[in-house]
Amino acid sequence: MPFIVGAYAAAPRGLEPGTPFRTFVDDVLAVPAVDGLEVPFLENGSPWSDPSYLHATSAASQHVLTMIPATMMALAASPGQGLASSDDGGRKQAVEQLRRAYEFVAAANAGPGGRFAAVEVHPAPRHPYTSADAFRSSLDEALTWDWDGVRLLIEHSDAHTDTYPPSKGFLPLADELDVADERGIGVVVNWARSVIETRDAHGAREHIAAAVARGRLGGLVFSGVSDAATLDGPAWADLHLPIRDWSDEPVAADAATSLLTVDEVTACVAAAGAPEFVGVKITSPSNATPAECRDLVRAHVAIVAAAVG
Repeated sequence: MPFIVGAYAAAPRGLEPGTPFRTFVDDVLAVPAVDGLEVPFLENGSPWSDPSYLHATSAASQHVLTMIPATMMALAASPGQGLASSDDGGRKQAVEQLRRAYEFVAAANAGPGGRFAAVEVHPAPRHPYTSADAFRSSLDEALTWDWDGVRLLIEHSDAHTDTYPPSKGFLPLADELDVADERGIGVVVNWARSVIETRDAHGAREHIAAAVARGRLGGLVFSGVSDAATLDGPAWADLHLPIRDWSDEPVAADAATSLLTVDEVTACVAAAGAPEFVGVKITSPSNATPAECRDLVRAHVAIVAAAVG
């Protein structure tokens, strides 16, 4: 079972392209148990968008591309854009964005080094523009492309609710599982996003169980969330908080109210069985030094790897 790290979230603020960027990537991939990166798809000149650094990774590396950064940036400019948009123009724009991601994956996989094994897609936009049938249409088109063994996975984000403002507000998990069943693909559960949706620290376990029952759990990613305001944002914000008590150093202060605990990691790993991959995506505190960012990655990988082990 490959172990993936969302290194872009843990990277120091203002990480410079070139040597500092490459050094950070190399340091993450050198952490014991790490098999690859969760790479953000971005179209803004980010160093993460240059496949050359992926060509320098070990040939054994297995990477995952996430569409969530590009999806959220597109939504900020066009609320009706998304693979699940009931507005056909917005849906087609999202399909074209996914095609550009497909071309990026092909360029990365054509070179030496590690390969992308999967791409995480998301049924944006928010309610009331979201349609499961539109999502089916988008996936049907994308699945006709020659992915050369790269798997498409649906990453669940918190679904719409009238009870409180959602963070993402995309399709419900039940709809995603139906689509995944019909198209023969997997669903990724992100711990924090399930808990944001359910407002319950055990909410991720419920989502894991639902995906396992359908035989569709493609991945399990650990990010934390707090029900109280933290140094970097409000309660229930999707900030990828660390695991509570991951360190007793001052840099861990932001995790003091994180609902994600070591016991919860252990329980979720046990419930998940054998997903296609497991990973961590933790954001370093805004005041963290590069050395502290590396310590955070090592500590979180060790915690989750111990649970998997």
